[in-house]
Amino acid sequence: MRYRAPVALALVAGLTALPCHAQTQEEQALALLRASSAQSAIITFCGKHFAIDGTTALRISQTARDVATKVLGPERANAAFKDELARRYAEVKEAGEQQWCADQRDELSGGEVRIFKD
Repeated sequence: MRYRAPVALALVAGLTALPCHAQTQEEQALALLRASSAQSAIITFCGKHFAIDGTTALRISQTARDVATKVLGPERANAAFKDELARRYAEVKEAGEQQWCADQRDELSGGEVRIFKD
């Protein structure tokens, strides 16, 4: 639970600080769904190849989805997430699980929140 509040606050603050243009908020919500799908894919595929913090990844994924749902509404957010998750899983399949996970590990290695433990 340690990361949920700061992540949620950062996501909400980022959305509310934007100009009040529906398109901008929609784009931000869709970006959150892309981030959520990445965390979901990490949980699904990367634990086989690397030590991960699945609890933190799940919290980030769910928080991002919650914020996106507030912007898009439940039906649009769920449909968009379903499409994004299918796209993400196809991306993993194309790259290969181990390579995709290694790429994610490299990309996320400099962040404050450590999803990959090793």
